[in-house]
Amino acid sequence: MLNEQVVISTFRPTPDTSSAATTEPAIAIYDLHTFSQTAAFKRSTTARNCLAITDSHLFAAQSDKAVVNIYGREKGNLETTVPFKEKFTVLEAGSKEIIAGGTEDGRLMLWETATGRYISTQQAHLQKITSVVFDCSSNFVITGSADSNVYVWSIPALLDVRTGERSPLYILDRHTREITALATGRAAAGGPSDILLTASRDQSVAAWDFHTGTHLRTYMFSSIPMCLAIDPVDRAFYAGLEDGGIQCVDFFNPTEGADGTASNQLFAKEFRDMPVTLPEKRWFASGIEGVITTLGVVFEGNYVVSGNENGDVCVWDVATGHMFRNLVKFKASIASLKILPPIGFMPVHSEISEQKHQQTNVSKPRYDAIVSPSVADLYGYTVSTKLLAPSLPGVVTSPLRSMQVGLSSSFSPENDLCILQQQADQMAAYRPALVPKHKTEALEAELRTLYEQYDRLAALHNMTWEGIVKETLE
Repeated sequence: MLNEQVVISTFRPTPDTSSAATTEPAIAIYDLHTFSQTAAFKRSTTARNCLAITDSHLFAAQSDKAVVNIYGREKGNLETTVPFKEKFTVLEAGSKEIIAGGTEDGRLMLWETATGRYISTQQAHLQKITSVVFDCSSNFVITGSADSNVYVWSIPALLDVRTGERSPLYILDRHTREITALATGRAAAGGPSDILLTASRDQSVAAWDFHTGTHLRTYMFSSIPMCLAIDPVDRAFYAGLEDGGIQCVDFFNPTEGADGTASNQLFAKEFRDMPVTLPEKRWFASGIEGVITTLGVVFEGNYVVSGNENGDVCVWDVATGHMFRNLVKFKASIASLKILPPIGFMPVHSEISEQKHQQTNVSKPRYDAIVSPSVADLYGYTVSTKLLAPSLPGVVTSPLRSMQVGLSSSFSPENDLCILQQQADQMAAYRPALVPKHKTEALEAELRTLYEQYDRLAALHNMTWEGIVKETLE
C-alpha cells in the first residue's frame, strides 16, 4: 500500500497567546490516506514559501530573524539553528541536497548542505525574490521577483568557483507586475522537462520552455493567481486564486470548448502570441473562504490539496472539482504545503531495497570563505592563479613545478639573466621520488634540452643588449 504525506507550515504575523494557538504545531505532517497527524514541529515562525524539505531534514526560514531552523525528519526534533547574514524571503530544496534562498534585496543564494558550500549572486533582481523553484533534475534553479522578472540560472555554473561573475542564462520579462508563483514540469513522471509556469499579479500565467527561454502560451484569469501546481504528467495545471477559488487549466483544451483537440496546444507555434482567456469555471466550497496561498497534487493526480490564509487545508477531487475533505483547520495562515514522494512501492527485484542513503548531518554554510583566484576556498579543493614566464618561440616550458617569477623594476641584462638562472636552478633541483626509470630518463633529457635553450637564449640576449648599448652611445 502506498503511503503519501503532506507537510504543512503555518505563519502568524502577530503573536497569538491564546491557548488554542500556542498548542498548535508550527509545522505538521499529515497522512493523506488516514488523514491523521504523524509528526509535529514547534518553535517556528515560517513565512510563505520559506519551507524546504530534503530526504532527511526540514529547513524552515524564520520570518522574524535571519535564521533557519533545521528539523530531523527521522527523530522529529529541532537539530540546530543556523544564523545567516540576512533573512530569506523564500526557501526551496533541490534533489541534490542543495537549498536555494532568495533575499529582500534580490540576491539568490545556494547552500550545499552536505559540504557547507555557500554561493551568493550579485543583486540580480531589482526587488525582493518572491518565488524559487528547481527543475526536476536540479540542474536549473528559477527565481521570480517583485520586479516582474523571472531568471533562469544554471546550478553547475553557480557552483563553479572559477566563475567570477554569476549571471542568469535567461531573463523572462513578459509579465508586468509582481511574480507570485513558479512551477516546473515533472519529466521524471513522464511529462516534458522543459515546462515552466510563471504566475503574476497581472492576472496571467505564462508557460515557457526554460531550456531555451521561449514563450509558449499566456493564460488570462479573472482573479490573481497566487500559487501553482502541475499535474504529475503535465496534462494540466492548477492555480489557486486570490478570490478563494481554484481553477484547472487543461493544456490540450484550455477553454473547454466544444471543438476540443487531441493535440497539446501548449507547444503549437501558431498560438504563442494569442493569450487564452479562461472561462470563470472555478472550484469553491461552502464555508471555505480566503486567499489560496499554496497548492499540491498527489502522486496519482486525482486529488489536489490546498491551503488558504484562514488556516483551512482541503482535499479536492479533480474529476468533479468538489472538496473531498477538510483535512485540518489551523488558527493561522497556511504558509507552505508540500506533498512528499510516496513510499511503499514494491522493488523490481527482491534483493533491491527501497531504503536509500540519507544525509545524517548538515554542514553549516561556509559563507565566510572568500572565493577569489588567489585564495584557497573551503569547498574541498584549491583554485590558484600563477604568474607564468612569457613563452618564446622555440622554447619548451615544463610543468615540473610551479615557478614564482620575480619582477624587477630595473631593466638590465644582469637581472634578466639572474631570473633565467634561478628558474633553471629550480628545475635542476627537482628530483622526483620513486618514479619509473623511463620517466626519470625522459625528464633528464628534457632538462638537458632546456639548458641548451637557456645557453642560446643567454647568448642572444647579450648580443642584443650590446647592440642596443652600442647604438645608444653612438
